[in-house]
Amino acid sequence: MKLNLKLMYIISFLQGLVFYAPVSLIYRKQRGLSVSEFFFLEFILLLIVVLTEIPWGYFADRYGYKKTLIISYLLFFLGRLSLLFCNSFMGFLGQTVLTALGVSGTSGCDIAFLYKSCNLNESEKVFGRYSAFNSLAFFISSISSFFFISISIELAVIATVIAYGISIVMICITKDVQIERSNHKPRLIIKESFKDITNIKWTFIFVISTAIIAEISYGISINLGQLHFERIGIDIRFLGYISAFSELLAMLSCKTHVLSKKIGQDKTLKTMINIMLLCVLVLIFTNSIVISIIVICSLSGIVSMISPIVLDIKNKSISKNRATVLSIYSMIGSIFSAFINMAVGFCADIYLKYAFVTCFVIMGLGVFGVYLCMKNFN
Repeated sequence: MKLNLKLMYIISFLQGLVFYAPVSLIYRKQRGLSVSEFFFLEFILLLIVVLTEIPWGYFADRYGYKKTLIISYLLFFLGRLSLLFCNSFMGFLGQTVLTALGVSGTSGCDIAFLYKSCNLNESEKVFGRYSAFNSLAFFISSISSFFFISISIELAVIATVIAYGISIVMICITKDVQIERSNHKPRLIIKESFKDITNIKWTFIFVISTAIIAEISYGISINLGQLHFERIGIDIRFLGYISAFSELLAMLSCKTHVLSKKIGQDKTLKTMINIMLLCVLVLIFTNSIVISIIVICSLSGIVSMISPIVLDIKNKSISKNRATVLSIYSMIGSIFSAFINMAVGFCADIYLKYAFVTCFVIMGLGVFGVYLCMKNFN
């Protein structure tokens, strides 16, 4: 199973090579998409994810994680490729549908595949490395994006498509893992999975709270951050370097397990989410280029660092139908994320500062939820 881990690390690296990411929203704006339309498409993406999470999870538990990942990575590839041909809202809608199906298919399945490919006492370390390889790739692609974007953003998209194509080849080489199969009928399997979740009230709240925190962090570091930097006068060609700097922190996710062992998962998670909330507060008031870079990069890095802890807690709450339950967890988070995107997008179209205020309030609720959960877990 060590081969599986190595190949999944390579895939994580390839999936992180998104050379156009530092200007993804700006690219869409140049092709006729407004900010509110962009966030509406994010809402559509998450809605599709919600509707397809459980069917994908059942498919994975029934037919195998490897087959599911092959199909999902193929959809991801087609989603990236279609970006080259989008020039209208309808075009971007089609691209969103392909991407959403790839996201929901991969969601939970890649983590379940990793979890079954490693020793259970090393899961947090494996998740950390998986995240770190993705961050390393994003770091490299962010730095090199300057050269691609200087020629054309389309060239950056083409380079991304090639990386995603190679990841399909890599997943085909992996060996499938054993799955805890249920003898029940499909409806009973899904019902059984829901029953497991509803019996764990605090896990349910934990899933929602961490999804809120992650969505706000990604929304700022990936999307609102671009608008903020553009507003305070940073040349868009240099956004790649800023993204690269943010990934330096994110690469520390491979060492999150070390910090957890020293001061405990509880304290590590609480400290990091408090720093993230403070970062959002600072963005409401600052127009400083230096402070903005530090704050947004910190947000991007820390959300990657808490990911191994969150994934470890989620996986420890599951005894069977792992891909299905992880898909349900993701679905629950996606429901809340969808409405968060709508609210933030609406505010951003009016005034960017209103969007940051909204983000602060929503993330504050997420932090409060995590505190409640950790208290009751212990």
